[in-house]
Amino acid sequence: MAAKKPAPKRPGLSPKVVLAEAAKLADASGFDQLSLADLAARFHIKPPSLYNHIESLEALRRGLALMAMRELADSLGKAAIGRSKDDAVRNLAGAYRDFVKRRPGLYQSMQRAPSEADAELKRASDEVVNVCLAVLGGYGLDRRASLHAIRGLRSAVHGFATLEAIGGFGIPLSIDESFAWLVECFVTGLNAAAASREDREEPRKSVRARARELEQ
Repeated sequence: MAAKKPAPKRPGLSPKVVLAEAAKLADASGFDQLSLADLAARFHIKPPSLYNHIESLEALRRGLALMAMRELADSLGKAAIGRSKDDAVRNLAGAYRDFVKRRPGLYQSMQRAPSEADAELKRASDEVVNVCLAVLGGYGLDRRASLHAIRGLRSAVHGFATLEAIGGFGIPLSIDESFAWLVECFVTGLNAAAASREDREEPRKSVRARARELEQ
């Protein structure tokens, strides 16, 4: 019996085109609802033809996560340009919220922390973290404290934007004002943490300065 020939490639299709369309489909229908059958229907082809451009549904999902992390890092980086400390954090939070609203399905694809074994995905995740670390650098926090702060900001904005996306705010009160209030609380906490660190550092500086004086 002759081996079954692979489905012919459709002109104009490529891994990049398929991935971009998958991202649109995920945004429209939800990341968890993404299927090869629905994706193939968008190109008016049969699902097996997609395997000319992707390895599997799992590989497609990974590609979406990579795209999401890179797009988010780019959005956050642009939001922070020319800003520092409190203003930079406000812009960072706003850009994160906008990304969740603008690319809901794509955003869902990046929720799980990447495996250490996946170097490319890990680098993309680190890009997002590094943008945030650069913004928080103005507060003088050490890396450990900054990472805690990033987790806090991500959790706060993720929770708010996710509730907003599903219509979770029913009280007739400005959602934008509520978000601004949330961010201001976070900014106040950051400044308090920075001030606390300075208070702890000041006695140490005084001791070191006194020691240098005695050595002279």
